[in-house]
Amino acid sequence: MKLHIPNILRGRRNVGNRPPSRRSSQETNSLSNTASLPFAQAEGHVMATQYFHLRALKCAWRPFADKSLSHWTTTIVIALALTIYGTFSLLLVNANTALNKWEENNLVTVFMQRSVDRDQLVQIGRTIKGYSGVSDLVIIPPKDAITRLKGMMGEEAALLDELEENPLPFSMEFKMVGQDRAQYTAFAKKIGALAGVESVSYDHQWADRLTALVRAIRYIGNILSFLLLAAVALIVSNTIKLTIIARRDEMEIMRFMGADDAFIKTPFVYEGLLQGLLGAAIALLLTGLLYFGARDAIAELGRSLGTMLQLEFLPFSQLGLLVVLGATLGLSGAFISLSRFLDV
Repeated sequence: MKLHIPNILRGRRNVGNRPPSRRSSQETNSLSNTASLPFAQAEGHVMATQYFHLRALKCAWRPFADKSLSHWTTTIVIALALTIYGTFSLLLVNANTALNKWEENNLVTVFMQRSVDRDQLVQIGRTIKGYSGVSDLVIIPPKDAITRLKGMMGEEAALLDELEENPLPFSMEFKMVGQDRAQYTAFAKKIGALAGVESVSYDHQWADRLTALVRAIRYIGNILSFLLLAAVALIVSNTIKLTIIARRDEMEIMRFMGADDAFIKTPFVYEGLLQGLLGAAIALLLTGLLYFGARDAIAELGRSLGTMLQLEFLPFSQLGLLVVLGATLGLSGAFISLSRFLDV
């Protein structure tokens, strides 16, 4: 096993001329105490602290630079777990956007029975116009309805040309103004009870269904994400455990030379942090690639359905959350490993 003791001890000697045990305890003091020191002494304390963290960071980066299979494998596992979480967040963000649009849309569609004649249709239209809040009422004949359906079906519209007769009935579309969700629902039931009306469809109805579906998916997804991230933290812990075992002899010599707990443990903390941050960076890249790949497909699906579907990317708050989760996973795995496998 190749030991790096000479470099470590050389770095410890550059801090000052104090004995190792006294020097290590002063290196780990808080910088808040430097204000009471003379300027030269305070400056030396800051430089020693900076060197301490720089040395720890270099030691933590060494396995990555040496292309350690276990370290890079753990990093990829973190990246994949965060990519799954990022994709889940991407779906929820766009589902919430769709919900907001549907809740703002107040379009109501009334489908008539096939037996309704034109006089009954006019009478139903007058009745609906008599309700408060109704505006922009339009009667859609079966010919216009099937033309609209063909436009929604896209390339498969030719299948409708084989029909002997138009199966679509008359329908009406109008908007509701100044009504809350409860009034909306009550109004739709009142119209559905009119003679000659087959069914009533309104956007708030679909919004309610989608809200319940998104709520269930979010609840289940959060539980599964927690279990997945907890498993990843244990994988990080196991990787750092292997590093601790590989460097056990080196750490024994460091303790014999007077190194304190912080001097020995800090490189492993940085090691976990680097794994988490690198995994988060890869996850952001993969999530971005998935977004750009799915954006055009979603837009094409919307055009085939006769509507406009636009996939939105994660906001900066969600992107920052991915980075924080990556750092938290790495640090959690490091602290778990240090508390279980490193007794100094």
